[in-house]
Amino acid sequence: MEITVEKTQNVTFDYDKIKNPEIVGTMSMAVVRMGQHYNGLYRELHQQKDELNNPIRYSVLGFASSENGVDFSRSTNIALSPTLIAKNRDRLAVEDPTIVMVDGVKYVFYSAVEPKKNNEEGVLVSIGMVKGQTVDALNQNDRKIILTPEKVSGQLNRKVDMVKEPEFIRTKDGKWIMIYEFGSDGVSRIGMAESKTLTGNYENHRILIDPREGKWDSQHVSPGPIITTSRGDLLMFYNGRGPKNEQDQTPTWAIGSVIIDLSSGGLLERSGQPVIRPPEEIGPDGQLIAFANSVIEQKRMLYYTAADKRMIVASYVANNI
Repeated sequence: MEITVEKTQNVTFDYDKIKNPEIVGTMSMAVVRMGQHYNGLYRELHQQKDELNNPIRYSVLGFASSENGVDFSRSTNIALSPTLIAKNRDRLAVEDPTIVMVDGVKYVFYSAVEPKKNNEEGVLVSIGMVKGQTVDALNQNDRKIILTPEKVSGQLNRKVDMVKEPEFIRTKDGKWIMIYEFGSDGVSRIGMAESKTLTGNYENHRILIDPREGKWDSQHVSPGPIITTSRGDLLMFYNGRGPKNEQDQTPTWAIGSVIIDLSSGGLLERSGQPVIRPPEEIGPDGQLIAFANSVIEQKRMLYYTAADKRMIVASYVANNI
């Protein structure tokens, strides 16, 4: 498995269309090719002032389109917003979109964020889904929660407070495989499950990838976009966090790759070193961040988040896969 990045470009957005609220970050972009255009949903971080002039930040899903896959024109409409309804799983934020297209229908999976119960600090994150013929205006469409932390807790027999960032593969026999991130005891791992239909119910949950002690991904791991190899296995770009190096303990998210044998659910190969390292730009919580989000396989274009506030697209070459 040899993956080489030939060049990177900063993804641009024309933000002059929107003045309020202030946009302070664009990240987690799911880009798909539709005809001659690149259409993308992405997490847009907004900042507004409350009645006391204090800043409030929250996430929505924005929509943008491009002719070249680099320079995007942002829609003036928000594609998907939090519901703001008590007891709804996505009332705090909607984040991390994934787009799956089946028979002309666009299924959008997203991270649904809610506060923890009983005044406990922190949040719970579930995987939500909304579908439509287009992805630029989804607020009026019905939403469904397809996976919760409670469900994964029961199947893995451990406390889980976060399930997010799913990727999907359909097998030759028509079964759907979901690969997702889950958080347990302060550590992010990658799990997988299966279902007869794309929208669930997903069962047979198990751990696919753990962090590796002493490696570049020793602290956390999270899934990224998937392509199919010439042998029919899966190559997944995944995200791992560890210290920057032995001398510098700065928490560093980088992008690696792994080949998954679908028949056994095992790993055939895994990056010894990252494919993409983050720019020297400190993000939230003092971290360096490069986080794989989506791929246009035919064009060999990989979209990833930098510093948790902007997007980059990499052109890559994949050999011996």
